[in-house]
Amino acid sequence: MDSYRDIQAPIPWLLAGMLALTAPAGAQAPQPPWPEPIPPITNADVQREQDKAAAIVDSLIPDAHGRVLTLKDDPPLKPGPALSATRLIEQVHSLARALRRYADIEPDRMQRVLGIALPHDAEGQRRGTTGTFDTGTYTWTVSRSSFVPEANTVRLSLDPPTLCLSVDELKAPLLADRFKMYVPTFGDDDRILFYKPVESQLTLYVYIAVDRLDTPTCGRTVTFDIAPSDD
Repeated sequence: MDSYRDIQAPIPWLLAGMLALTAPAGAQAPQPPWPEPIPPITNADVQREQDKAAAIVDSLIPDAHGRVLTLKDDPPLKPGPALSATRLIEQVHSLARALRRYADIEPDRMQRVLGIALPHDAEGQRRGTTGTFDTGTYTWTVSRSSFVPEANTVRLSLDPPTLCLSVDELKAPLLADRFKMYVPTFGDDDRILFYKPVESQLTLYVYIAVDRLDTPTCGRTVTFDIAPSDD
């Protein structure tokens, strides 16, 4: 029995040697492909990427008047009449009472409610006007809504942003007209929201950007949107 084991043990080694003899001469195992070499990063590459990043940051830094710089400014609007703070606040409340459906927010109707002309800008992208207010200017614009394709957005803005309208005078008539008020409690949104159901399952939203949310005194922009009601 032990002699049988002695005979069987070398057989695998003999087979391995025979297979090695039958392999072609000079044959080698295939080598894995080497990855393409990565070109070295030069100082010029680093400087180019830094310049790109700096250009992006610069485009977002407010200028001396607090406006955000963009790659392309909106086309200029035609001049309108000089208006007082009292008149601008009256216009805000007139809009809040008049806007009930999408058709109400069309530019021609906005002109009648505001009592001023809202012509097309130089490129026909928006309708609105800019006039003198206090030591700066006001601007009324009507543009296509970014939320509801069939609706428009109406906005009153003041420039420079240090100008403002009284938040109390803007707020009181809205609350008296049964608008609900929402004040953000976190995040970067500096707008107080007033909203009220109107017609055809729509809701009118009035956003007032203020100087501070806890005790606001200064209203800087007023934006009107109509959208489908949530409920």
